[in-house]
Amino acid sequence: MSRSVLIVDDDTAIRRLVALLLRKQSFDIEEASNGLEAIDRIRARHYDAIVLDLMMGPGSGFEVLDELRGLRPDDRCVVVLSASSERHLREADGPNVSATIRKPFDVTELVREVCACCH
Repeated sequence: MSRSVLIVDDDTAIRRLVALLLRKQSFDIEEASNGLEAIDRIRARHYDAIVLDLMMGPGSGFEVLDELRGLRPDDRCVVVLSASSERHLREADGPNVSATIRKPFDVTELVREVCACCH
């Protein structure tokens, strides 16, 4: 069975890099360039993991997390990947967030955390 990951980031280069890394691990990848697009995709499909930037628009990563809290909390696994401040990273913590990784990021750590979501 295919493991699916939604990558949400307004930076196209970051999305492409993360997609490339995760495709090498045999993940089925979809991308969203903002939070509103991500929310639409999340409502339409289940993802085993979501790699989520916090600061983007329209629709921030915080709005995506709010949407996820309205769903079954144990049903989604989020890896926050952001250059946000420590305060924002702490605010993003919640039942769906399995890890927070600061940009610039270690690719091995990112792959490990996404794989942990999809055990």
